[in-house]
Amino acid sequence: MKTTSNPENVFVTDFYCYDIIGFHGTTELACEIIERNGFLPHKIFPESDHNDIRNAARLLDIDASYYDQWLEMRSVTFAQEATAAINHITAGNSGGQGLKSMAAVLEEIVLRGDDQKRNSARKFIEQIERIRQANAVAYAVNLSGLNQRLVKDPFQPFYQFYYSPHHPLPAVSEIAPSRLIERLSIRR
Repeated sequence: MKTTSNPENVFVTDFYCYDIIGFHGTTELACEIIERNGFLPHKIFPESDHNDIRNAARLLDIDASYYDQWLEMRSVTFAQEATAAINHITAGNSGGQGLKSMAAVLEEIVLRGDDQKRNSARKFIEQIERIRQANAVAYAVNLSGLNQRLVKDPFQPFYQFYYSPHHPLPAVSEIAPSRLIERLSIRR
């Protein structure tokens, strides 16, 4: 995998030899996991933390449906165009809609919860903010030859790679580190 950084925030690899390329914007904090295990539908925090947050939301009668939907999602999204992934990450969207939904639930817990719940929620909000403020990167990924679990979105310029909800996640993704073509460090 090539690693680059330039003031124009552009990939330098010529992608002509690949049938399907996807681009994924993320935070530098995710690089180690991606470069070791490939792309898995990682939910950033341990499952036990998510369970605690969901339980607090239920007790406080907070609508967590979008957050719940994200936790149930078993897919990874790739933009078809590099600029879409770069724009996504430079806009401060590390963790995407899911992390945004999680933050919204946490903010409601801060408003409605007792001191213990508020303090716990604030700690998660601080962690989310650190993720959002971390250095941004974008990956160019070879998606050629993947099976029917790679789906081109019919309405948006994205690819989705789906994992079975009936099987445990593998240790290493089918979109393995060997499929990483280039990592671009984004300059803001």
